[in-house]
Amino acid sequence: MKFSPLEKTLVPLLRQSLDAYNKRHTAIAENISNVATKGYRPLKVHFEEELRQSLEKNKPAGKTSDPRHMVIGGTTKSVRASVEELNARVNIESEMAELAQNQIRFNFVTRMLRRRYDTIKTSIRGRLA
Repeated sequence: MKFSPLEKTLVPLLRQSLDAYNKRHTAIAENISNVATKGYRPLKVHFEEELRQSLEKNKPAGKTSDPRHMVIGGTTKSVRASVEELNARVNIESEMAELAQNQIRFNFVTRMLRRRYDTIKTSIRGRLA
């Protein structure tokens, strides 16, 4: 049995998010590069809906009798991005907008992951610096 101290934190979920946004960036870049290719079917990466469904299925198991109580339990299973071929033409404007949104999401998750690692580092060292 493999011991992973970060398994019950948000770190695995954040890393999976980075992978999904990287996959989406690659798909969008491919769509943009093939905008003039006849018969090309654009790619779309689905991730957020799978993440939402996973979070819904894996709600915390603990029960609370007061709204001020801390919620106990619950883990999020692995969430993977899925790629779909669309039956449409590439719309360059929507692809560029999607690329900008994806970049913002990627940057946000990168900052969140960095903060998690900084918190872990601070816990190990026992001091801020």
